[in-house]
Amino acid sequence: MRRYPLRTLDHPDLSNHVVHFTGRTGLSSPTVPHEIRSLTPEERLAQIVLTGQIRGFPPFGIDDSVVCFTDATEQGIAYLMKEHRYLPWGVAFRKETAFEKGAGPAFYVRGDEWDAVAELPSELRARATRFWPGAEPDVGENLPGYLGRPSEFLHEREWRVRADRPFEFTTEEIAYIIVGDRGFLEALSFLATQEAELEWEYARASGLENT
Repeated sequence: MRRYPLRTLDHPDLSNHVVHFTGRTGLSSPTVPHEIRSLTPEERLAQIVLTGQIRGFPPFGIDDSVVCFTDATEQGIAYLMKEHRYLPWGVAFRKETAFEKGAGPAFYVRGDEWDAVAELPSELRARATRFWPGAEPDVGENLPGYLGRPSEFLHEREWRVRADRPFEFTTEEIAYIIVGDRGFLEALSFLATQEAELEWEYARASGLENT
């Protein structure tokens, strides 16, 4: 089969790229090994771009290993950083590049339908994301944890790829990087593209550089 390429979009609310962030606030998945959790976001990004690999791990609520991206627009990325959920360190690829390597949009499943996800093939299960505001049980009722806990992450505009092995890429396939410190570009001068410079300015304008 010779697949047609994805369309390049010109839409104010849609991006032609996906970004893998290497730092976030809050709890990280306990499935991520200590040697990775102990690295700074800058160190993780450096390791990723130097090795050409992003390792995947099971996210919350799913047993399958995945590599996660966001397809948020520039404004959406700014929101994610300004809200302090994500730190200004990440690597971006064209959607066509990520799609060719098996990535695709996550799909959202209502919490009261979540039990059906376990019956899906692993390729689909890995992209399932629970969408639910949480709930309280009635008197005498026992709710499963996935109904009691909220999970509302539409703003992350997530793409995933099932990761039985690392997501591999070449330097030429990197669309741009998001960096919070200009020194990172000086250390890895081969990544000092125009886009990377713009993203550094973008992070600096958000007051998040050196975070």
